[in-house]
Amino acid sequence: MRNKKISLLLLLILSLFKLSYAEEDLFKIAKIRASSKTTEKSISSALKFYNDGLYSKAIETASNLLNNETLDDLNYEIINFILVHSLYKSRQEGKMLEYVKNVNFDRISQYGKYRIYQVAMLLFLERKYKEGQDYILEKLGISNDGFKSLAQENESDEIREIILNKIYNKKEKVKKLVYSKDIKFFGENTKLINYNGVDFILNKDIFKLDPAVPVIGELSIYIAEKDQTMFELAKTLDLGYYELKNANPLLDPFDIRKNQIVVVPLKRILPVKDFKYGTIYINIYEKRLYYPIKINDESYVITYPIGIGADDAQSPIGEFKISQKRKDPAWYPPESIRKEQPDLPPVFPPGPDNPLGTRAMRLGNTSFLMHGTNKEYGIGMKVSHGCIRMYNEDVEKLFEVVDIGTPVVSREIPYKIFVNSEKAVEAFDDDAIKELEKSNIVSKRFLDFYKTDLFGKSFAIKAW
Repeated sequence: MRNKKISLLLLLILSLFKLSYAEEDLFKIAKIRASSKTTEKSISSALKFYNDGLYSKAIETASNLLNNETLDDLNYEIINFILVHSLYKSRQEGKMLEYVKNVNFDRISQYGKYRIYQVAMLLFLERKYKEGQDYILEKLGISNDGFKSLAQENESDEIREIILNKIYNKKEKVKKLVYSKDIKFFGENTKLINYNGVDFILNKDIFKLDPAVPVIGELSIYIAEKDQTMFELAKTLDLGYYELKNANPLLDPFDIRKNQIVVVPLKRILPVKDFKYGTIYINIYEKRLYYPIKINDESYVITYPIGIGADDAQSPIGEFKISQKRKDPAWYPPESIRKEQPDLPPVFPPGPDNPLGTRAMRLGNTSFLMHGTNKEYGIGMKVSHGCIRMYNEDVEKLFEVVDIGTPVVSREIPYKIFVNSEKAVEAFDDDAIKELEKSNIVSKRFLDFYKTDLFGKSFAIKAW
């Protein structure tokens, strides 16, 4: 009997202890949730200050938030985005350098690192603040005196020269990029992939493809080697003008300065899920084409930027087949164009002044062509009379690997999304984001940031 009473007493004590422990856990959970809501409210206030141009208030609010020890990594990164952009807009180069030196980059995503370094460097270049410029170049592993490589040279150095259209010259100081586990430089660790006798450059115009996960490529950065325009840089990187501009919203398209950090938006979602190998897919809205192929039972996709028809002469939507291929084509201006420009000659022979460039492929029985151009600045823009324009170097490669009869599927897709364990989103402009907003696929909180210049567009980005 006595043992039974002792057992009951022990059970009672244990029950009370468990109840107290559960209440303590519930209290902790409630406290964390309340703190999270307060944090999100403060972040929203900081974002509103930034959007309203009250940069000092945004800096103050964001700086105070960084002292919160309960911040998760997502909120930590968001706050840093607001802070670095606010410091840039308020032109505080001294505080910017102090800030960059104290960021905990271990809690920042790869893209977050790119943006923080880019925005800081932009301010340092504009303010001619050499101390800040040198600090960032050093952090990126780039020597600013002689540009000597700190890494072992290998085959990728030679391919990088191909990518950047350089010519070796011992008298010139050629900037070399060092390898980093956190920072990926454009042209780093790549190789040539041969398909049907044509060499493509891995992670530039051809990408490995997992059919089950239609997200290709990765983001990288390019360090401008001279003062130039974004039109020139787009050609160097084999990108369209607007996709490069949208990925780098703070950069002045007409004033890309030497040593500026440029995000190269080559992480993309395929425009179709159930794709077929050997079919060209064109996303008119994106101004880019994709060509999935197989090489030795491995999946790849060739992709190029394109120029499309202007609003009053839109490029075709539908399904076609390549019905004709012409090398070094002559151009006979159609009557519709001749009415606009009556002084045009009756024919443009092959050559540098030919608007069709060096190659042309007809879509079905239409008058629309996929062709090269003598106006490279139009790639990635709405500039043609409906035809699909490409850089001459790109169309020459595509011309060699496709046959007459190759299917071409043209669609107009304003945004792309892929969902597995996470959400990846790719939108191209403000109108595309409005369409994304209607879908209710991503949170309003994400969209509040995605609409601003805090995030770049035209590449796959993690949504929440």
